[in-house]
Amino acid sequence: MKCGDKEWKHCRVEKMGCTGCYYDEKGEKKKMKEMIYSTERKIEVLDTGYCLGLLYYILNLGTHPVAYIKIPRGHKLYNKDYDDIYKEIDLDVHGGLTYSNNYLCISEKQKVEGWFIGWDYAHYGDYAGYEEMMPKQFRTNGKKWTTKEIFAEVKEACYQIQKMQDK
Repeated sequence: MKCGDKEWKHCRVEKMGCTGCYYDEKGEKKKMKEMIYSTERKIEVLDTGYCLGLLYYILNLGTHPVAYIKIPRGHKLYNKDYDDIYKEIDLDVHGGLTYSNNYLCISEKQKVEGWFIGWDYAHYGDYAGYEEMMPKQFRTNGKKWTTKEIFAEVKEACYQIQKMQDK
């Protein structure tokens, strides 16, 4: 399913052949879970799907959200440590990459195999759920990221990853 005119004007990803990031396999508008910050550690999938053929996950770890993209075998970034990836591409994600591994835990009991890279939203200026346990004068009142904002970064990262493979 194709995005509407408004999305088309602003989406570089669809112009590369994406079938529509905001739609599920039935052609219905996707429903993302909203990020709810807490003081407790957990793993909850807020959104997952494919963007330009790349599997992605947006997770809630309780105190902060994270985003991951699965790199396919044969891609230039496959099996590369996240520090080494910046030698290949200046991947523009919030705070820089902080994860690369041959699996991703998407719940306390479920692990997805494959080469994943990822980044978190727990940097200076970001809100963290544990702040609620601190006295008010010590809280940073940082940015609370929404799932939709994180997805916009995931889309851009997928675009950069796929475009680099074309070179």
